[in-house]
Amino acid sequence: MSSNGRGPEQSPAPRSSLRVRVGIAALVLLGVLGFVVAALIGSSDDDADSAVTASGAVERVIPSPGDEVLQQQQVAVVLDARYRLSSLVVYASEQAGSGIDVTAEVNHIEGLNRFEFNPGEGQLIEALSPDTNCAVATFVLIARPEEADTARWCFEVS
Repeated sequence: MSSNGRGPEQSPAPRSSLRVRVGIAALVLLGVLGFVVAALIGSSDDDADSAVTASGAVERVIPSPGDEVLQQQQVAVVLDARYRLSSLVVYASEQAGSGIDVTAEVNHIEGLNRFEFNPGEGQLIEALSPDTNCAVATFVLIARPEEADTARWCFEVS
């Protein structure tokens, strides 16, 4: 018995310990949920790039699919080092009608294997058309130039 004559006192420790465990479990669950959300958000960019082409040749396109850009926006494609650009055609709308082949005015940055076209005065395209524009890049594997592949992407111009 205790000194006050009532019997042994029960400590609140088990109840407090249970709260701590539940709190830790909740924090772990929130952390896992955070990782899942981050992975889903991060994968949306990958999905956009994979929608550009089925092959692994294209590392990046500029502007990104669905981007809204200005009329002087550069149009570019970055290819894996094993590939080279054959042609770049820019279309004034999503329809694959008559595009403008700007290949002759494409600049190649070798170290990055980046092929870029800049609209401007004296160029085949002085300014991108308002609304939807699309680009089609055709490229070949340097080791097998007879095998061509294409990447097509669209973006909005304001």
